[in-house]
Amino acid sequence: MTRKLKYFPAIAIAAFALAAATARADATQSIELAPKISVDYAAEDLETQKGVENVYRKLRKASRRVCGIDGGFLNLSEKTLAQKCVDDTLASAVKKIDRPLLTALHDGSGRKVG
Repeated sequence: MTRKLKYFPAIAIAAFALAAATARADATQSIELAPKISVDYAAEDLETQKGVENVYRKLRKASRRVCGIDGGFLNLSEKTLAQKCVDDTLASAVKKIDRPLLTALHDGSGRKVG
Protein backbone atom coordinates (compact mmCIF):
# COMPACT_ATOMS: atom_id res chain seq x y z
CA MET A 1 0.00 0.00 0.00
CA THR A 2 1.41 3.38 -0.96
CA ARG A 3 0.93 6.14 1.55
CA LYS A 4 0.48 9.62 0.13
CA LEU A 5 2.54 12.40 1.66
CA LYS A 6 -0.31 14.10 3.44
CA TYR A 7 1.67 17.12 4.64
CA PHE A 8 3.54 17.81 1.41
CA PRO A 9 1.35 20.84 0.48
CA ALA A 10 2.08 22.41 3.87
CA ILE A 11 5.78 21.72 3.45
CA ALA A 12 5.81 23.21 -0.02
CA ILE A 13 3.83 26.25 1.09
CA ALA A 14 6.10 26.80 4.07
CA ALA A 15 9.25 26.45 2.01
CA PHE A 16 8.17 28.92 -0.64
CA ALA A 17 6.00 31.29 1.39
CA LEU A 18 8.81 32.15 3.76
CA ALA A 19 10.56 34.17 1.13
CA ALA A 20 7.58 36.51 1.32
CA ALA A 21 7.28 36.52 5.13
CA THR A 22 6.51 39.95 6.51
CA ALA A 23 6.89 41.72 9.83
CA ARG A 24 4.83 44.72 10.90
CA ALA A 25 6.71 47.68 12.35
CA ASP A 26 4.28 48.61 15.14
CA ALA A 27 4.65 47.87 18.88
CA THR A 28 3.56 44.26 18.43
CA GLN A 29 5.17 42.60 15.47
CA SER A 30 4.22 39.52 13.55
CA ILE A 31 6.00 37.28 11.10
CA GLU A 32 4.11 34.98 8.76
CA LEU A 33 5.39 31.43 8.55
CA ALA A 34 2.76 30.33 6.07
CA PRO A 35 -0.33 31.89 4.52
CA LYS A 36 -2.46 31.37 7.64
CA ILE A 37 0.05 31.12 10.49
CA SER A 38 1.77 34.06 12.09
CA VAL A 39 3.69 34.53 15.30
CA ASP A 40 3.09 37.70 17.27
CA TYR A 41 5.81 39.20 19.43
CA ALA A 42 6.64 42.56 20.98
CA ALA A 43 9.78 44.36 19.82
CA GLU A 44 11.01 44.53 23.41
CA ASP A 45 10.82 40.71 23.62
CA LEU A 46 13.84 40.63 21.34
CA GLU A 47 15.95 42.68 23.76
CA THR A 48 16.17 40.17 26.64
CA GLN A 49 17.30 36.56 26.76
CA LYS A 50 14.05 35.43 28.36
CA GLY A 51 11.98 37.30 25.75
CA VAL A 52 14.04 35.90 22.89
CA GLU A 53 13.63 32.37 24.24
CA ASN A 54 9.87 32.90 24.36
CA VAL A 55 9.75 34.21 20.77
CA TYR A 56 11.98 31.36 19.58
CA ARG A 57 9.72 28.81 21.29
CA LYS A 58 6.70 30.31 19.51
CA LEU A 59 8.52 30.27 16.15
CA ARG A 60 9.57 26.66 16.63
CA LYS A 61 6.05 25.58 17.60
CA ALA A 62 4.55 27.35 14.58
CA SER A 63 7.19 25.85 12.29
CA ARG A 64 6.41 22.36 13.57
CA ARG A 65 2.69 22.90 13.06
CA VAL A 66 3.12 24.30 9.54
CA CYS A 67 5.35 21.42 8.54
CA GLY A 68 3.17 18.68 10.00
CA ILE A 69 5.49 17.39 12.72
CA ASP A 70 2.84 17.67 15.43
CA GLY A 71 -0.03 16.46 13.30
CA GLY A 72 0.08 12.72 13.86
CA PHE A 73 1.95 9.67 12.61
CA LEU A 74 4.63 10.18 9.97
CA ASN A 75 6.69 7.43 8.42
CA LEU A 76 10.48 7.88 8.32
CA SER A 77 10.66 9.62 4.94
CA GLU A 78 7.76 11.94 5.81
CA LYS A 79 9.36 12.79 9.15
CA THR A 80 12.69 13.51 7.45
CA LEU A 81 11.01 15.88 4.98
CA ALA A 82 8.93 17.51 7.71
CA GLN A 83 11.99 18.03 9.95
CA LYS A 84 13.87 19.67 7.07
CA CYS A 85 10.84 21.89 6.56
CA VAL A 86 10.88 22.84 10.27
CA ASP A 87 14.60 23.59 10.17
CA ASP A 88 14.30 25.68 7.01
CA THR A 89 11.16 27.47 8.18
CA LEU A 90 12.66 28.32 11.55
CA ALA A 91 15.95 29.50 10.02
CA SER A 92 14.08 31.67 7.53
CA ALA A 93 11.94 33.27 10.25
CA VAL A 94 15.00 33.99 12.41
CA LYS A 95 16.80 35.48 9.42
CA LYS A 96 13.78 37.61 8.52
CA ILE A 97 13.46 39.00 12.06
CA ASP A 98 17.22 39.67 12.03
CA ARG A 99 17.90 40.40 15.71
CA PRO A 100 21.27 39.48 17.27
CA LEU A 101 20.00 37.67 20.38
CA LEU A 102 17.50 35.62 18.39
CA THR A 103 20.11 34.74 15.76
CA ALA A 104 22.61 33.74 18.46
CA LEU A 105 20.01 31.55 20.16
CA HIS A 106 19.17 29.85 16.87
CA ASP A 107 22.80 29.37 15.86
CA GLY A 108 23.93 28.12 19.26
CA SER A 109 22.69 25.49 21.63
CA GLY A 110 19.35 27.32 21.66
CA ARG A 111 17.91 24.77 19.23
CA LYS A 112 16.98 22.82 22.37
CA VAL A 113 14.59 25.56 23.50
CA GLY A 114 10.92 24.50 23.41
